[in-house]
Amino acid sequence: MGGKSYYCDYCCCFMKNDLNVRKLHNNGIAHTIARANYMRKFDDPKKTLQSERLKKPCKRFLSGYCKFELYCNYCHYSEKELLELQKIVINQKKSAVRKKKNKAKKWPWKSHPQTGLLPPSVQPMNLAKLKETNFDLNWG
Repeated sequence: MGGKSYYCDYCCCFMKNDLNVRKLHNNGIAHTIARANYMRKFDDPKKTLQSERLKKPCKRFLSGYCKFELYCNYCHYSEKELLELQKIVINQKKSAVRKKKNKAKKWPWKSHPQTGLLPPSVQPMNLAKLKETNFDLNWG
């Protein structure tokens, strides 16, 4: 029986496009580890840095291969990688502080004291001019 095959993006493998085969594959340890490795890319760097600093270096990983990968109780980051991760966290903190400072300048009339540069719809209203306006117009 021919048919289409199913491709697992996490494991980079093809399998028969059958519900039971896919369920068996998705519940397997190899798929679970591959999915966790992929999703780890999107973790918060601050959280990752805190958790990895508490761990001791993994001797197996440093020698070439650790079969536990993400489930290992030891750190799989080198000192250089931890420093890079720390720089990323520091840069995120700085950008968050900059965003807070720039948030106060949200309205153009508060950040641009020269109202002549703003379009008329955004300029502050002149109440004296509003009193002089004749609203008794007939349209049409």
